Amino acid sequence: MATKTDKKNAIRLDIINSANVYSQKLAGRTFLYVYGNEFFEVSFPVDHFLHLTGVETTLSAKSFYKNAKAGKLTSSQFFFSVKKPYANARKKLPCLKRLPELTTDMVCILKELHTLTIVYKLSVTNLEFTLGLTENIDLNGRKINDLFLPMSLRVEDSSIEKSNDGEVVDFIFVKDACISKYENLLVKDDQKTIPESIRHLIKNSFYIDISETHKRN
Repeated sequence: MATKTDKKNAIRLDIINSANVYSQKLAGRTFLYVYGNEFFEVSFPVDHFLHLTGVETTLSAKSFYKNAKAGKLTSSQFFFSVKKPYANARKKLPCLKRLPELTTDMVCILKELHTLTIVYKLSVTNLEFTLGLTENIDLNGRKINDLFLPMSLRVEDSSIEKSNDGEVVDFIFVKDACISKYENLLVKDDQKTIPESIRHLIKNSFYIDISETHKRN
């Protein structure tokens, strides 16, 4: 039977593995989600990784991520609490390792997801787990830019019921954060055309290529 030490070490390894996935697939990139004529962009800052693990720490969010990414996170550098119990982390971490699926698969966009403590203006779900997003604001509540950031990872099947509305995504684009316009497409509904509302965000030659391909199909 696993001891408390064994269980905590298993969580530690899951956090380290999740940090590697986050680093390789999400950090440093921006994703554009398009549904109908609506759209939003999501960035995955390294200091938001901690929010998604379900554990507490006395480290700064950046130090926690840095240690996990380097494989140097120790069992003494995180703990559980009433707000963030062991069972919660154990449930979240397998989904955190799968988080890139929300950028490469056909997902649902939820609006106004209500929880006990917060209402998420936008969320992304694959019906197994849901990523609650927050606007990028400063400490005074002023919006920094139009990007949305990951705030909470919820593992439940009732997110749609707790939302005011939900729509299936039509397109998901990706780019390096340092690049100004998108020219890579991860998810597309072949029955849909790219709306004019996002044309200014797409590299013109890429936009034309996609439009021409759609016409031929």
